[in-house]
Amino acid sequence: MYKTLSIFNKDNKKITEFSKINLIFGYSKSGKTTILSNLNNIFLGKDKHNLINGTQTIPGDFNVFYLGSKDGIKDHLKLSSKSLLRKMILENQFSKEFSDCCEQISKGICQAQLEIESLVREILPGVRLEINDADNPLGLLVDNLNISLEMDTTSEEKEELFSLVNALSKTTKNQTIVLIDDFNNDLDEETTIKFFDEINKSSAIFVLTTKKPIPQYLIENDVRIFASRQLNLIPLPNLEKMVLNSQSYAEEYHTFEEYILGIGYLKDSQEYKTMINLIKNDEYSNILRILTSKQPIIADAYERGKVTIVYKNENERKLYEYILDLINSYD
Repeated sequence: MYKTLSIFNKDNKKITEFSKINLIFGYSKSGKTTILSNLNNIFLGKDKHNLINGTQTIPGDFNVFYLGSKDGIKDHLKLSSKSLLRKMILENQFSKEFSDCCEQISKGICQAQLEIESLVREILPGVRLEINDADNPLGLLVDNLNISLEMDTTSEEKEELFSLVNALSKTTKNQTIVLIDDFNNDLDEETTIKFFDEINKSSAIFVLTTKKPIPQYLIENDVRIFASRQLNLIPLPNLEKMVLNSQSYAEEYHTFEEYILGIGYLKDSQEYKTMINLIKNDEYSNILRILTSKQPIIADAYERGKVTIVYKNENERKLYEYILDLINSYD
């Protein structure tokens, strides 16, 4: 079972908090990849300037998988040192029969080495021969495996890679952290929905970046949303808090009691509940369009040449302007 993770600086001041699923939205070159790379170093214990849950992380505390924007399953079928599939094979607990086979391979290799060495010494008496990995038959087998997989699309490649990551996340007792840059770069809407269904079943914590909106209804209240702006990681409230804050945002309250009563009235109102439902099912995902655009504008009609967030009513206008102001305050 995952647990919430908080990142603190050396002064023990909380910088941010991560839930099970965390989405970082931002336009191209907004700093998403750098932010994700920095988080990778923190979770791996390579960063000595930040703490997780108040403690300095050391290598091995977390089982961390970092997938770049261009990573596909084929990159990991090559079984290079960075291959996740290689990691899974080498760390697997095989049967006794398999171990016996590996022992026989080692003995066979050593015998073959002696015969080859004897032959060569007839010409070069002082020669010494060594067959690499003779004492590591599993590594020798993996280095000589040739794996192929028939796939028609890059979307299928991504699906297979995510499946591999999910399988690996179950092989360790430590908390698994999965960091994926531009996770939906090659995914259509149906595949994105399927991906969210799968990661919701996983015990891993996911931190995902993207430069394009996803269906708004996929973002539940417990999903953490961030905007990326000029290397700043900007946390946003969940949808219900955003709506509450935005509708009282421009109001003037003379006392704290007036403010609380106003929020309470708004939360109990049918108008508030209707607005939450409309935003959750917003087919244009306007909130996410704001987060993934560099200079969006908010207007009552589309403006040529601009990313225009068109509001349907005054409540929506307040919501969109609240979000834009929140993001801009970090610039």
